[in-house]
Amino acid sequence: MKTWVSYLAAAFMALAATLLVGKSAMFATVMTNIMVVYEQVGLCILFLLILLGFSSGIASIRKDGKLKTAFWTSILWAVVTTFVVALIASAVFLLFPAKFPATSTTGSDSSFLSTFPFGSFAVGDVALSNPLVMLGYFDNFLLPLILVCFILGYFLKPNVEVIRPAYVVMNSFSELMFRLSRAFATTSWLLVFFAASSFFSRIWNEGSLFVAAKFLQMLVICCLAAVFAVLPLLFAIFTKFRVNPYQIVYRSLASLAIGLFTSDILLSIVIGEPVSRHNLGCQKRISSTTIPFYSIIGRGGCAMMGVISVLSLLYNATGSMPTMKVIFFVALACATCSFCSAISFGSEVFLIAVLSMRMLGIKMYGTEMTLIAFLPLINGMGVMIDNLIANMGAAYTCQVFGTRINNPYKNIL
Repeated sequence: MKTWVSYLAAAFMALAATLLVGKSAMFATVMTNIMVVYEQVGLCILFLLILLGFSSGIASIRKDGKLKTAFWTSILWAVVTTFVVALIASAVFLLFPAKFPATSTTGSDSSFLSTFPFGSFAVGDVALSNPLVMLGYFDNFLLPLILVCFILGYFLKPNVEVIRPAYVVMNSFSELMFRLSRAFATTSWLLVFFAASSFFSRIWNEGSLFVAAKFLQMLVICCLAAVFAVLPLLFAIFTKFRVNPYQIVYRSLASLAIGLFTSDILLSIVIGEPVSRHNLGCQKRISSTTIPFYSIIGRGGCAMMGVISVLSLLYNATGSMPTMKVIFFVALACATCSFCSAISFGSEVFLIAVLSMRMLGIKMYGTEMTLIAFLPLINGMGVMIDNLIANMGAAYTCQVFGTRINNPYKNIL
C-alpha cells in the first residue's frame, strides 16, 4: 500500500479511536508515550542520515561544480515562499477575520517569555560524553551538525586519488541510511496512528476549539490556500510550468501528515528525504542536502500561522480590526522572524509570534500565553506547510539541475 494511502487511513483510524475513547486520560497518555518512543527512534536515524547523507551529498554536488546552484535555488525558493505565504495569511485574515479564542492557558504566568527565544540553547546540563543522552537534545545541535557536515562534505570532494576511497565509502553508507529511512517511512503509518491519536485527544480535551468555529475556519482556509493554490502556483512559475505541482502535493502527503500530527520538523526530515527521492524523482544528493537545509530556513508555513495568530490576538485584545499598515508589518515581521525559528523546534509558531510582537513593539501583557493551548494545531499546520515547501524546493532544485525524473506511480513509496 502506498504511503499516502496508509498514512491517511491511519489518521482516520486515530480519529475514530479518539471519538470512542478520547476522553480517557490513560488513552492520551499511552498514545503520547508511544509516539515519543517512535520519535526517538526517528531522531537516531536522522542523526546518521545527516551525518552521512548530507556530507556525501555536498561532496557529490561540489564534484560536479553545482554547489552554488544548489544554494541559490534553495535560498531563493525559501525566501520567496516565506514572504508570499505570510502576505497571503494577512489577506485571508482580511477576508475572514476572527478573534483568537480564550483557552485554558489564558492568563497564565508569562514571566518565562523574557528568556524564551534563547532557552533552547541551554545545553550545559547535557552529558556530552553520553551519545544516547545527546540524541535527546538533538534539536539543540542540529545547526552545528549541519555546519560540520557541510565542511566535511566540502573537503570530501574526490578531486584527488587519495580522497576517492573515502568519498566512495561515505556514499555507500549514505545509500545504507536511505534504505533505513525508506523502511522507516513505509512503516510509519503506525507513528501516524499514535501521533494523530495524541493530536486529536489533546484538542478534544482542551475543548476551546469547539467554540471557535470562525477561528478554525480561518486556519483551514489559510492552509487550503497555501497547499492547493499559492505554493502550486509559485512552483509552476519557478519550474516554468514543466512540472505538475499537484502531483508533488499528493505524493508528499506522507511527510505532510507527519508534520501535521507531530509538529516535529526534525522527524519530518526522516520521512521527507525518501519521499523526495522515490516519490518526487529527486536525486539522492539533492534530497539529502536540501530537505535538512529547508528545516532551517524554509519556514513559510510557521510564518503563515504566526501572522494569523498575532493578528487574531490583536483583534481580540483591541476589539477592532488592525489597520492595513499594522497587518502588512506583522506579515513582514513574522516572515523575517521565521528564519531564526529553528532555535525552538516544536514551538516555532509561538516563538515567531513572540519575536514579531517584540520587533514591532506590541505589548500583549501575557495575552500571548493563549497560543499555548492551540500550539499542537497551529504549529502542526505550520510544519505541514513547511514540509510541502521543502519537498517542492527539492524538486525545483533538481529541475534546475536537469536531473529530476518522473517516477511511475507503481514505483513510489
